[in-house]
Amino acid sequence: MAHADKIVYLEKGQAGQAPVVTMGKYGALARSCENMLVQQMEPLLHDMFAQVDDDLYRLAENSTSNSRQTLFFDSMRSMRLFKEKAEQSYLRLLQNTFTSFWEGRSSLGGGSADTAGLDGELSLVEKDELEEELAVTTMASKARTRFHDELALLDKRFAHMLGRNDIESEENPAGPKALAEIFRVVLDEWETDEVLARIVVYKCFERVVLSEIGDVYASINQLLMEKGVLPELTPHKGGAPARKPGPASSPNARQDAGVARGDDQSATVEDGGEEEDVPSLKEIWQYIQNMVPQGMTPPASNMHLPVLPRDNVMEALSNMQSAALSDLNLDDVEWSAVQQRIREQLSQTLCLDGSGKETHRLAETEQQTIDIILMLFDHVLDDGNLPDAMRALIARLQIPVLKAAIADPAFVDDKQHPARRLLNELAAASVGWRDDGDRSEKSLYFHVKRAVDRIVHEYRDDTALFDEVLQDFSRYMEKRARVKQILEERLTQSVSGEEKLEVARKQVEDILQGLGVRSLPTAARQILEQPWKKLMTILLLREGEEGSNWRKAVHIAHMLVSYLGNNDADFDKQKLLSSIPEIISGLKKGFSYISFDQNKSSLMLNQLQTCFIEALKNDGQVKVEQEETADQPADAEQEPEIEDEHSIAVRNMKEGTWIRMKLDVEEEPLICKMVWRSRYTGTMVFVDGQGNKAAQMKEPELASYFRDGSAQFLEDVQAPLIDRAIKKMMKVLNARIVGPKLQMSE
Repeated sequence: MAHADKIVYLEKGQAGQAPVVTMGKYGALARSCENMLVQQMEPLLHDMFAQVDDDLYRLAENSTSNSRQTLFFDSMRSMRLFKEKAEQSYLRLLQNTFTSFWEGRSSLGGGSADTAGLDGELSLVEKDELEEELAVTTMASKARTRFHDELALLDKRFAHMLGRNDIESEENPAGPKALAEIFRVVLDEWETDEVLARIVVYKCFERVVLSEIGDVYASINQLLMEKGVLPELTPHKGGAPARKPGPASSPNARQDAGVARGDDQSATVEDGGEEEDVPSLKEIWQYIQNMVPQGMTPPASNMHLPVLPRDNVMEALSNMQSAALSDLNLDDVEWSAVQQRIREQLSQTLCLDGSGKETHRLAETEQQTIDIILMLFDHVLDDGNLPDAMRALIARLQIPVLKAAIADPAFVDDKQHPARRLLNELAAASVGWRDDGDRSEKSLYFHVKRAVDRIVHEYRDDTALFDEVLQDFSRYMEKRARVKQILEERLTQSVSGEEKLEVARKQVEDILQGLGVRSLPTAARQILEQPWKKLMTILLLREGEEGSNWRKAVHIAHMLVSYLGNNDADFDKQKLLSSIPEIISGLKKGFSYISFDQNKSSLMLNQLQTCFIEALKNDGQVKVEQEETADQPADAEQEPEIEDEHSIAVRNMKEGTWIRMKLDVEEEPLICKMVWRSRYTGTMVFVDGQGNKAAQMKEPELASYFRDGSAQFLEDVQAPLIDRAIKKMMKVLNARIVGPKLQMSE
């Protein structure tokens, strides 16, 4: 991975056109700008490397496998050894780049270029290299957009100091592109090939350095304005300089705030209506009493028995609290039977003596609370979004929650009750969790179990314990959310890079085929189909079709085909003679841009010059060797895509949508969240609850899973667990109560 990459611009004769700072007039001022930039970058770099150490350590601590933990710890240790050298190298390269700019040399770095390892058919870009290319391009583009006004002024002032009308945005030695490219050169000397660790470092550079660089631009602009360099320039037609958006108002800041809260649910409620109100548990009980037809409920037969005092109820519940469901076997769980067992245990503990004779009855308030809480847990444990192992843990909270509801009547009305919030948080954390058998201290299962165990073994009657346990669990989830965010960003960046690469590769191939590359002699064809195709692909990814370097690369390919393609047009010998230097010069710069092997470069250019000589001698006619091509199989006919409600639903899915899929009949269903969709091919990427890649497929394939019932949307996954359970409870009650009432009225 280590190599000394270079920024080489394809503008012809740039070094000769750009003078040293105009007549020495601004020489001292240019050095002042350089010093200011270096002085302000130094503490930012120091903070950035400290953050890298923290992030790598946190990722190691939260890793789900020993190999990944080792990866991050090794990266952290090697970075600690490397960071001092890296800071010094960065500042030195920054000074060199600044000096080169004022001397009219727009290049970066030094040293010999690595060989590209191009044997046979040239591979375009390795995936790891592409990820870094895109990381650099993306973070530079974001910073350029964020600080557009400050940079526009700086570009104009630097151009004025050089005696030029303007400079391109990427030429500015203080611009985000230059700062990011310098960092890439420095990071290439870090002795690790682990792309995941490298992407973590790039993210830190973006977050700590580039996000704060606006203050540096403002300082340099202020200095130049005070020294008389275009003092009349101000943003927004004379208005005050635009303020840098504060952290509270930026989209990234809002996202970070969500992560700090442990909020992993990125999707919002679907458009098309307000969120349905969820009744309180007390309202449900009143609803039951009002809706039951008279005569349907038999009168109580135990009214002659004494009422069990509330203190005795709480003591009896405490006695069975730690033992309830402690022996639950997950191999074959029938939850309705489990709940019936809980009811029987409660009845025996509260109202029966040792011989099974009923000795007490519960007060109406306690009886109502027990009925409603057990009914609630019937639906909690029937929630399809909960993995079985987590469902079993949450089931053990029934007795403590029942005690909390009896001790604090506010539980049935208050959505913010700590016991209710803890249940919701444990359930939300479990969505998408895959049981890989890991029960170590770093696993989600361990932390959910620890929270449940603390409540089961420590809760007596003080609900403050629920708050304490909730805060402890939330701290763990905050760390977990940051790790998941990094993993998801890296995954989406990787898949997006592959998609962009495929699209760019196809576009370049179409352009070259459209030009008629196959009509060229072997030497010219090899140049265009091998190193030049790589160059065009990289330039298309970096600059797009409007980029000047991209247009020059296409122009050179067009000239080669025009002069050596044996076309029927009149051959212009003088035009070819005058164009050869431009073609050779452009090819050399392009080869340098991609660090193409110098020996292969020289050989190819020598062979190309032989083709030019042959064309000049023979009025444009050059011998073309026809390559033998194997018969290409006919493209298989693709089945037409089905347009129905399933394809429409998939097409309308938003990022953050959770679904359940069964990809194989022998595997467990997979609960996963969509985090990315390609705007080119419709490819969709899904992650599990840990942020790891779970599935990748195109829209028609996913629609087919929905069509045959192998995929379903998770119901109300954004809603808290208790709210989901209450909604289901209401549906069941309506069916059980309203139905019989209608039958009686008939």
